[in-house]
Amino acid sequence: VIFVLKRKAKRKIFITTFVLLILLSIYLIPSNITFNKSRNIVKYSKPRDISIYLVNESSQLTKVNFKVKNEDLNTTIKDIINKLTIGGDSTVPDGLYGLIPKNIEFIDVNVDENIAYLNFSKGFLDIDHQEIEKIVESISFSILELEGVNGVVIYVEGDNISRLFPKNIPDIITKEYGINKRVELKNFIDISKIVIYYISNIDDKTYYVPITKYVNDKREKVKIIIDELSSNYIFEPNLISLLDKNIELISYEIKNDSMILNFNNSIFMDKDSILEEVVYSISYSVFSSYDNVQEVVFKVGEKEICKKSVKNVE
Repeated sequence: VIFVLKRKAKRKIFITTFVLLILLSIYLIPSNITFNKSRNIVKYSKPRDISIYLVNESSQLTKVNFKVKNEDLNTTIKDIINKLTIGGDSTVPDGLYGLIPKNIEFIDVNVDENIAYLNFSKGFLDIDHQEIEKIVESISFSILELEGVNGVVIYVEGDNISRLFPKNIPDIITKEYGINKRVELKNFIDISKIVIYYISNIDDKTYYVPITKYVNDKREKVKIIIDELSSNYIFEPNLISLLDKNIELISYEIKNDSMILNFNNSIFMDKDSILEEVVYSISYSVFSSYDNVQEVVFKVGEKEICKKSVKNVE
């Protein structure tokens, strides 16, 4: 019995170590970046919607949409950081919260060559090491939602955060970093990273929660997404999917920057319409799992039912 327990313990340690190495190889980027004081102001011509990620009562980062005024990119980022700060913004919905402690000062931001450089005060160093990953995910994914930002660099008074916390934080954070991570590996063969958006109802309002999954599966990612959403009505106690269990993805095709999905009739809510929650769960999941897809087209047979693009999916 002792031998079996030791063997299981060794196997668990090996799997954990291997997963960490995989995650490092996914998003580790060289560390030759310095904080750039120059300004690269991006102007917007009209008010627009933005999405940020606040934490819910189950400690899951949740996508929340806000309308912002006609502002430049740097000002928008400052507004986002304010909303992500505990008690920083009264417009944050009930049941959702920012994670950045009040005592942390947001010193400066600039965007250069599609990288957002953020500089915080040394209060950042007082954050519990168990909490830092969730806070980094909240900050980086909120800012990565902005058009014109492909990476985020977080500094603590000029020092890259990657060197200050033992949490495998990359120097330049991209969406490869993952959000609400779940590792579901049984072996080290055919590992896929997918992002699936589930539905969360808070105070009778619908929100979407992204779960980054690392799974053993050699199928195309969109097949995994549809199968996961249709087979798990309840993923976790507070997360659901409204895809009918009989929904079948008949075929899929990526043409230019569009993904065309052809379903059977079970995707219909009634004669010729699809639940909005189904459209959004699938669209968000596809856009987050495929960097090159800018539009999702829903079809049943030869008939196009609806389409969503990255720009109009909010």
